[in-house]
Amino acid sequence: MMLVLFMVTVYRNRNRNTDQKTVFRSHLFFLVYIVALMALLTGLGGKSQVGISFDKGIFWAALAIAVMEISFQWQRMKQEE
Repeated sequence: MMLVLFMVTVYRNRNRNTDQKTVFRSHLFFLVYIVALMALLTGLGGKSQVGISFDKGIFWAALAIAVMEISFQWQRMKQEE
């Protein structure tokens, strides 16, 4: 379901010229949403069927890359102001 929403958002915004602030906010929201959803579902006793969980190294590597990308976007956005 999330993949479908992501694809619809990308398709809908494909022709628009979005500013850095909008891109930054959407990336930050998506990252926080994914981590919060994983925490909620794990806290309720859910187990991942595809192997994405907090105890896997690949999750932490992907999270680190996403946080670095968001921080680079933040720096670019501040330089443009």
